[in-house]
Order: sequence, then C-alpha cells, then structure tokens
Amino acid sequence: MADSNVKNVKIEVHLIQNFAPSNLNRDDTGQPKSAMFGGFRRARISSQCSKRSVRLFWRERQTVPLGYRTKRLQELIVKELKKDESFKSVVTNEEDISRGVRLFTDAYYAEADKKNPDKTNVLVFIGPEEVEVCAQAVKELWNDPVAKDDNKDDKKKGKKSKAVKGISTIIQEIKALEGKNSSQKSVSDNENQMNENSDDSADDKGSEDASSNKKDKKHKLEVVKEIQEKIVAARVSADIALFGRMLAEQPERNTEAACQVAHPISTHKVDMEMDFFTAVDDLNPSGETGAGMMGIVGFNSACYYRYAVVDRDLLARNLARKTERTVGMWAQELTDEDFKEADKVIKAFLEAMVYAIPTGKQNSFAALNLPSFGLFVRREGGVPISLANAFSSPVRPKKEDDDIVGLSVDKLTEHWGELKKVYRDQSIKKTTCFHVNQKKRLRDLEGSVKEDVITAIDEILKD
Repeated sequence: MADSNVKNVKIEVHLIQNFAPSNLNRDDTGQPKSAMFGGFRRARISSQCSKRSVRLFWRERQTVPLGYRTKRLQELIVKELKKDESFKSVVTNEEDISRGVRLFTDAYYAEADKKNPDKTNVLVFIGPEEVEVCAQAVKELWNDPVAKDDNKDDKKKGKKSKAVKGISTIIQEIKALEGKNSSQKSVSDNENQMNENSDDSADDKGSEDASSNKKDKKHKLEVVKEIQEKIVAARVSADIALFGRMLAEQPERNTEAACQVAHPISTHKVDMEMDFFTAVDDLNPSGETGAGMMGIVGFNSACYYRYAVVDRDLLARNLARKTERTVGMWAQELTDEDFKEADKVIKAFLEAMVYAIPTGKQNSFAALNLPSFGLFVRREGGVPISLANAFSSPVRPKKEDDDIVGLSVDKLTEHWGELKKVYRDQSIKKTTCFHVNQKKRLRDLEGSVKEDVITAIDEILKD
C-alpha cells in the first residue's frame, strides 16, 4: 500500500508570462477576452482555452493517452467495429451498422441530433479504451441478449430474467414500420390527389405523426446493466481524469475533475487596441489602386498570472477507476502503482502548462513567449492558494523601474511571503521555481530555484 505520508497531496503551478501583441483567446465579437479585476480592466484567457492548449500540446507530442471531445461518437464506434473482420462478415450492410451504433449511443450516451442524426446532440468526452468497450458492447447487443434481473425478491419467486431486444431485431422492426408508413403515404397521396379539398389529408398527417411517435417510443434499445457497468469501468484517458467529464443524460458516466485551472489575467490594466489592415489584389491592372480587402482586428499585449492546482489523490483514483464511495468513505485504497501513474500525468501537465501556448491568431501575431517565472508548490494537506490577489492593485511601471515582468514577479513573491506570515505554511512540503533574469526579485524563494524547468518539475514530484 502507498504510505500515508504521500496522501492528500496537491500540486500547484504559478506562472508569470508576458506576451507580445496578440489575440490569443477572442470573444464572440472577435476581440481579446477581458475581465474586471480590482476595479480595472484586465486581459484574460479562459481556462477552457488553457486546457485545450494543454491537450493539443499532448496530442502533438503523444505524451499521454488522450480522449476525444466530439459529437462524432458514432463514427468512432463504427471505425472500431470495422476492425473486426468476423463482425463484418456477419453484418454486411453498412447502413445497418450505422443504425445499430446510433441505437446504442442513443441508449447509453446521448440522443442523436435531430438535424444531423449521425452526430450526438451534445459533445461527448470519451477515451480510446471506452470506445473499444462500446464497440464490443454493440457486438454483444446485436442479437437478442438477456438482461440479468437484479431484483432478489423476483429471484426467490422463481421469476425468469427479462429478455431484451437486440439491435438487429429493432433495426428490422424499424425497417418494417418504415415500409408500412411508405405504403400508407403512397395511398394517402393518391387519395389527396382525388380530393384535394377533403379534410382527410389532415387525418392522414395525424396518423403519420402517430406512427412516428410510436416508432420513437417503442423502437429503442433497452439499457442492460451489465453493459452499463462495463462502460463505467473502462479506463479513462489522462485528460478526462484530469479535467473531468459531465454527461447530463448519463450522470453515472461523470468524472470529477482532479485539476482546477484559473483564468489567466493580466497583472496590470490593459487597453484594447485595433489593427486596421488592408490586402492588395496581386492581379490588379497597373493603373488600378486601392485595397482588394480591408478590416480590423483587436489585440493587446499583456503580462499574465496563470494558476492551476492538481489533486494527486483524486487523479490517481480517476485513472485507476477507484472512485466508489461507501458511507462517504472511499471503497478502495490506492496503491503505489496508482500514485506512479498519477505522477506521470502530473509531470506531463506541468510541462504543458509551461510550454503550451494558445493558438489564437498566432499566424498574425506569432506571440510565442514562454514564462519568465514559474513556481511549483507541493502541499500534503492544508488548502491550495491562488496568488491572484497579489495583483488586485494593478502593477504600474515606476520611474526607477519600468520592467512590467519584473514588477509582476516582485509583487507575487512579496504576496507569497505575506500569506505565509498570516496563514503559515498550510502544509507546504516543498517549493521549486525557475526564472529568466529575475534573481533579485525572488525574496525567500531564492532557495527554491532550480537550474531549469524539467529539474524544477522532477523535484516537486519527489516524495
């Protein structure tokens, strides 16, 4: 078993990062996002944008197993099914496979989109292993399965398990109903042509709507508990374990996020700027002047404070699928191996937080600037603390010091020291930091400096 002194661990990351003119994360009008903080307008990047940057960084480098956030769940399952030659030899009609997968996702995930039934009506966050489990479940449910009856009283009375219609049976019923409706519609159209002014046409429409409703209600795949449990037990990908998942139609599939990510905000007040641009038509006649296109784009330049915290225990539980509770207590203990798996993901996350940069408008601005200062904190108990309030009063250049980045680091380290005086250590086990030309600003964090980012991350993860 894992030793108790490594439990209740939380890892924090605090960054000061200055970006050149850019539009990294824009709002619905195309302007850089912003927020009021401390009574002043600040540049802002959404936490959603930060997390997506992390996921893109991981995907590009194939650092950890990643899931998919998509409405194309049916497409993923169909692709997985087509890898099985034996299944393809039994079910040769591709339309039947598509229909069958849709019946499955309707029952076990989310209803199909009414306008585009090949997609779910909501984004589904799903890992590769879960997709494999779903494909296997479709195969198991294709023919008429039997749902086990978990009612103990019924078992004592000798009641048999209830048979559940398989996917193939439901598909045949739907086809039969569609054929029947098609015949009725053909007869109805002929009658309407003979008597266009008759009120019977309204009755026919009502009959057609009734048949459609009947199809919606009766021709659905019934959820089998054993299949549901297999899906819930499937290993989640690193990003789902870290950032969580919520599916309103299937709450038992939800995963509590092990990571909290703050919205990066500028340490100083900002004024939004506008760039008026023009584009010349290369094939203009020699005598013709003027732009072929013109427009405006918003941008700003800001030094951001960025913060995130990871609950190591919860991350380990999510990855190991040990999230069941009994009377408010965890039902299963974590092992050393569980914590090792969590530490691999935390290391990848901390690296991505440092190196991943939002992609918004980068082709226009190329604001590829890495952090000037980073602080990692390991707590074993206590409460995690954001240092955002160091900047509730915005940083302002001074006559003797106009370095906005350095002044931001200075305010952060000063605030860090004041918090430790008032609230003590709050179970701080270790701190490590890195910086670029900020040595004179570090105060009591000077002893935590490591020679590079990777060393700082490796040290913070050691017990």
